[in-house]
Amino acid sequence: MSLAALLLMLAGQAVPPDAPPVVHAQLLDEVGVAGTFAAPAMSVRHRSLADGSYAEVTRLDDGRTIVLQVEQDPSLPAGNVALLSNAATKALGVFDQSAPTIRIRPAVPSPAEQAAIRAGTEVSRLAAPPSLLAALRRRLPTTQTPAMQPGAPPRPVPSRSTPEPTPVSTPPRSTARPTSPVAAAKPAATGQWFVQVAALSDANRAATLAKSVDGVVRSAGRLYRVQAGPFTTRAAAETARAAIARRGFADARIIAQD
Repeated sequence: MSLAALLLMLAGQAVPPDAPPVVHAQLLDEVGVAGTFAAPAMSVRHRSLADGSYAEVTRLDDGRTIVLQVEQDPSLPAGNVALLSNAATKALGVFDQSAPTIRIRPAVPSPAEQAAIRAGTEVSRLAAPPSLLAALRRRLPTTQTPAMQPGAPPRPVPSRSTPEPTPVSTPPRSTARPTSPVAAAKPAATGQWFVQVAALSDANRAATLAKSVDGVVRSAGRLYRVQAGPFTTRAAAETARAAIARRGFADARIIAQD
């Protein structure tokens, strides 16, 4: 058989006439608000990504990107695109943000990188460029998420042509607002007990975090230690530490100062 005849025969058999069309799966690429959960592993929880796979997570304010192991969790809160572990929030640099915005998409790290991630080591990627971040931020949902606190609804403005109704006397209602877990344990002005929340290298971020926990910032070389307090008793400090830990700072600890 000649070479030309052989090529013609193979060409006729390469694609059967009844072969189904090949469908290429569209890779997931989502943006949104991330929540947190308490875990020391370098992991991220997602509704649909396969358990044990890996994902690339990018913070949308400065482009910092890391790779995390996936835990599949179909029961994620409706307002969160994913949940980051405590270790992941620290590696990504968003542990002091109440509602960080991120991008998440599947990743295939090398075997050595996978072993490092499972061991709790940070595996990073090149930061996303500003042009890409701008495009990703435009994809963010405009609806408010549970992670953000909605403001009070605007009061109706009466029309000039319609006289305002005469106010009806009603019993006074309490104007006290429910306090947050941290506010419930607001420290006294004096005391020797403090809650060590975090140590940051950025003074502005440290000041913001200290304000959110009714604390102070103490400089220690190149670090800024954020401490909630002071508290007059260790029991009061324990109550504050528990509330701070529930906000994602599981490493918060109690210290005593003279």
